[in-house]
Parts: sequence; C-alpha cells; structure tokens
Amino acid sequence: MSKQSSVDFILNAFNLLSDSDFKSWMLNNYYVIKAMHKQEIKNAWYNSLTKADYLSGNEYYKGTFGDEEVL
Repeated sequence: MSKQSSVDFILNAFNLLSDSDFKSWMLNNYYVIKAMHKQEIKNAWYNSLTKADYLSGNEYYKGTFGDEEVL
C-alpha cells in the first residue's frame, strides 16, 4: 500500500462511494483517520528545523488532540 495522507485517504473514499456509503465509511474510519493525522503532525514536527516550528506545531497538536505534547 502506498503512503497517503489522511486527506488523500478521505478524498479517495469520497470519490469512490455514494453519499450514504461515504457517511458510513467516515463514521467507521474516524479513529483511523485521526491516528493518521496525529502521525502526520508528529512527522512534521520531527522534520521541523526551528524552535518556532516546534512551538507552532506543538500548539496545533495540543489544540487538536488535547493530550500530551508531540514528544
């Protein structure tokens, strides 16, 4: 399976499914998508180059997921 972002994962399903099937798919894949997005943020943080990047990314991460810091 190729590496894809959480947005690509959602849009692929959106393009392939009917409206009602997509709604069901979203509800059934909520935690998978959330985990993918969380990992994307962690990966972005690990690749950041400055303290400003860390602070900005960490603030978004905590605001989005409401748990521990990135590290």
